[in-house]
Amino acid sequence: MNKKFSIHDIVIIGMLAAFCTIGTTIKIPYGNGAMVHMGSAAIYTAALLFGGVYAGLGGAIGSAFFDLLMGFSPYTLWSFFIKGIAGFVVGSIAHSGGSEGKSLVKNIIAIIAGAAWTLAGYMAAWTSVTGKFEAALLNIPSSLITSAAGMLVALPLAAALYKPISKLSMDYKR
Repeated sequence: MNKKFSIHDIVIIGMLAAFCTIGTTIKIPYGNGAMVHMGSAAIYTAALLFGGVYAGLGGAIGSAFFDLLMGFSPYTLWSFFIKGIAGFVVGSIAHSGGSEGKSLVKNIIAIIAGAAWTLAGYMAAWTSVTGKFEAALLNIPSSLITSAAGMLVALPLAAALYKPISKLSMDYKR
């Protein structure tokens, strides 16, 4: 990427970060401090629509901001990198080969890859923060449910939003 970020880029990333933060507040507590939430749906939707760089930055900033706002500060740096990389992975796979996030099969593969990364990352985070690997194991179901719910929301939402967003004639693909 040789292009510098414009004010337009920063605004889009900020809106995606807000979308992620708000999505993560839609949650059901589950397990040992874990939760099922719609933050992953927001990241996956952003990735399918805008690509890896935008989704990665929006997911990183939005997830970290949620942790700071809602009292999960031990996870802030973890979330920044885990969710940022997940958004980047999903968006990069979904937009590879010129598919621009329109291929259902590629989108499903992309989300599964992002979900696998997220699960592995949070296994390390939960173990580190709680000091117990057993606690991390107890949170696996919430991570899988969150990712599955995220996929079920993101696939039709991105499909519905792709055409209206593309009509805005924005150069937003990175």
